[in-house]
Amino acid sequence: MSQGRWRCSLPHRLLGWAPLMIDTLHKLTMIHYTIRGIELDATGSVSPGWFSRIFEHTRWQVFAMDDFALRNRMEGGVARAGTFEYGVPLTYQDDLEIATWVARVGRTSLDFGHRITRIRDGAIAARARMTVVNLGPEGPAPVDPVVATFVLDEPAPRVRPWPEGDRLHSWKRQWVVRPSDQDSFRHVNQARYVDYIDDTRWFAAQTGEPAGVEGPLAALSVEYRRETHAGQQIQMETWVTGDRSRAYELTRQPDGEVLARGQVLQADR
Repeated sequence: MSQGRWRCSLPHRLLGWAPLMIDTLHKLTMIHYTIRGIELDATGSVSPGWFSRIFEHTRWQVFAMDDFALRNRMEGGVARAGTFEYGVPLTYQDDLEIATWVARVGRTSLDFGHRITRIRDGAIAARARMTVVNLGPEGPAPVDPVVATFVLDEPAPRVRPWPEGDRLHSWKRQWVVRPSDQDSFRHVNQARYVDYIDDTRWFAAQTGEPAGVEGPLAALSVEYRRETHAGQQIQMETWVTGDRSRAYELTRQPDGEVLARGQVLQADR
């Protein structure tokens, strides 16, 4: 597994010790959220990148709760991958309920599950699975065995296997990473990689390339491999993997180091 220093949104600065009995801890947390105007794209709906930001904000929120099951059990982490599925579109002032839970526990990693429900009709707007590597003082560290008792069998997206084989109808674009792409950890924020995928599918579609995909998505996945920093020249390549599916690979230029890769599935029309 790549050991790129990709910081997860675990607010370890907030994790003060407060002893709690396990039976009083919340394994499934719910927070209320209202969509703001700045979260809408040109279609008037929440974009994939903003969904990623909302999930990130939610993780910060739940780790600040005294009764969240994982509080005090993780010092920090690095995001390894995110898998997202999209349902009903969201727009301005939609009131939401966002659920968070532990979906899987491995030796040094775990998956967070998320679900966004629109309150007025109970419709599912998005589900997510975020894989995080647990960090200790020297790097990846074993997950506290107690965390396995917090796993809930709630529906969460399955991780999609990477499509091997020929890169059909490949299309590429290059650009320079902006300072505004970076977060407080001084590297490109995880949600920006989702934006990069979303932007690339649009640009490819505008050129008439088969790799281009327009319209709403049913699913998106991204795997984080290395940090990316302001001023770096990067390239994203996209290619056709199916009638409604495309793959993406982000590399640093000119050495070709793989920084991230992802996939999208276009929604049925």
